[in-house]
Amino acid sequence: MSKCKRLIIKVLHGFYPAAVCYYPRMLLASFLKRFVRTLIPEPFRHLARQTGWSRRKGKIDPFEFLSSLTFGQMSASRPTLSSQAQSLAEPVTRQGIDQRYNPEAVKYVKASFAHIMAETLDWSPAHPQAEQLRAHFNALYLLDSTSFDCPDSLKEIFPSCGGDGSPANIKVLLRYELIAGRLEPLHVLEGKRSDQGQALKAAERLLKDQLQLHDKGFHDAKAWQAAQQRGAYLLMPLTHSVSLWMAGAANEKEEELDLAAALEASVDNRVQWPEIYLGKKGHRAGPVRLVAFRLSPESAARHRQGLRESMRTQGRTPSAKALQLAGWLLLVTNAPAQKLPSSMMSYLYRLRWQVELIFRQTKSVLRLDKTECNDPSRVQCEIWARLICAVLLFLWHAHASAECILRHQCEVSFEKLIRLMQHWGLTIARAFLSEPRELLQLLRTIWKQILLNARKGRQKSRPTTWENLVDLWLNSNSIPA
Repeated sequence: MSKCKRLIIKVLHGFYPAAVCYYPRMLLASFLKRFVRTLIPEPFRHLARQTGWSRRKGKIDPFEFLSSLTFGQMSASRPTLSSQAQSLAEPVTRQGIDQRYNPEAVKYVKASFAHIMAETLDWSPAHPQAEQLRAHFNALYLLDSTSFDCPDSLKEIFPSCGGDGSPANIKVLLRYELIAGRLEPLHVLEGKRSDQGQALKAAERLLKDQLQLHDKGFHDAKAWQAAQQRGAYLLMPLTHSVSLWMAGAANEKEEELDLAAALEASVDNRVQWPEIYLGKKGHRAGPVRLVAFRLSPESAARHRQGLRESMRTQGRTPSAKALQLAGWLLLVTNAPAQKLPSSMMSYLYRLRWQVELIFRQTKSVLRLDKTECNDPSRVQCEIWARLICAVLLFLWHAHASAECILRHQCEVSFEKLIRLMQHWGLTIARAFLSEPRELLQLLRTIWKQILLNARKGRQKSRPTTWENLVDLWLNSNSIPA
């Protein structure tokens, strides 16, 4: 066993020595050098020529344009042309910047995003707790989407669903790989696109022994079938509108399950069906496992009140069956119990809410949903640049958290990290134009500040979801039922 693996095992079992060994320094050096190599200017200049954005040498270097749009704008109180111009080495007017936003600029920034994604897909820091999940799943993806209105000038490119809202709306579909801490924006779509319509494409990206968590909006029979064919797994809440079927014995017809009646008759806090089929023939998925977890009286009351309020706004009244189901957390998966015990499904599904925190930070700090202009090309460039920024910052977060766990037995707060990086954004943008040695020195300084000032606070009396998973399942000698 390697020294690195022995060190991780010590951390997991709570007897990491006070002295810091060579491993964190190796992690830091390797990560920062790869980060700098990923952002060397020449490949991006080549992409600018390839997409037609750069035809001859001018005042605005293609890589400078990109770094000012990603890191430089991150520090600005408002993402204006003037703030972007201040990030450049040579003085340029705001009009000079404005003229460079055109359809070719969109192609260039989008191609740069694809290049960075391809260069960073295999980066995987050793987050000790997450690494234990690899014994069960090769990857754990959290899939979700977020939507936001954009200027009316984009209504032909990104039409909304209509109604009283903005005629232009953008939907960003992304997944977050929890074990590696890697953010993967998948598509920038028209706001009118449904999550269900993207479910099959997302499932087709999965590989053998990978698990994907998503909400009920992504339910699609073809997605279940695609995951099954690939040897991959899905975990999601049950869609109440889908019928449930139990296979009959030999020469017997299948039987529809009245879930509300079955749960009403049960006195158990957890009820499960090991083999259920979802949907009617022709649109059927399965077999899957269905597990129902009884909510606490307080949680059940909140869910039922929310259901009543939602139905009231539609001029309707919830049925007795709907109110009964609102008192339960209903989860379905095609993962076998040996890989994902029923008792752990609810703990694991709680991890999905981390993607909600991701959206909150990309909007509140990176301003993914904010713009200062109506120019369609500039708005699209800003969106792709902020997605680049999000991908890179999550790489920093994943690697810094891995080292922070080894050094201090705590994680790094993404919110604190992103605000600290926001402070350094303009300095980083300008440092990319300096010598690699100077850039590395700056990045080491930022890294030290992250480990010192961006640690995640927590209440010792309240175990985290990760701690519950580790104590009750991953570190347990006996697998719970």
